Amino acid sequence: KTYEYTIDTNEIADPFLKRYAWHYNYAVDIERMKEGASYLLGKHDFSAFMAAGGQAKTTVRTVENIEITEKNKVITVKITADGFLYNMVRIIVGTLVYCGGGKLTPSDVLKILESKDRKEGGITAPPSGLKLISVVYED
Repeated sequence: KTYEYTIDTNEIADPFLKRYAWHYNYAVDIERMKEGASYLLGKHDFSAFMAAGGQAKTTVRTVENIEITEKNKVITVKITADGFLYNMVRIIVGTLVYCGGGKLTPSDVLKILESKDRKEGGITAPPSGLKLISVVYED
């Protein structure tokens, strides 16, 4: 599966993105976000990135790619994995935004992952910016 999350960091929310993006009008360093995201690549236990109420049999997932781009102060985070836990993408995005905003260091992302404790992570980004891009089924 591939999900895409859109973050509008303009001072005034773009009215055309309002329903489809998280308006977060603070400075965000995408290089710090990319560095933090690098710790999430590969096969890991993502317990720290699952919201309460998740019903997964296992919390181990493989994140194949995280692509973070910015154009006109609109940040796009595209995540591809073999599966996702309950609210996993939104929690990853919230944590990466905290990382990009200086509330967390990039290495804190690794510490959060290793802690397996949801309370250690960043906020859960709002649902407005999330889009399912594709699903690939194996034969």
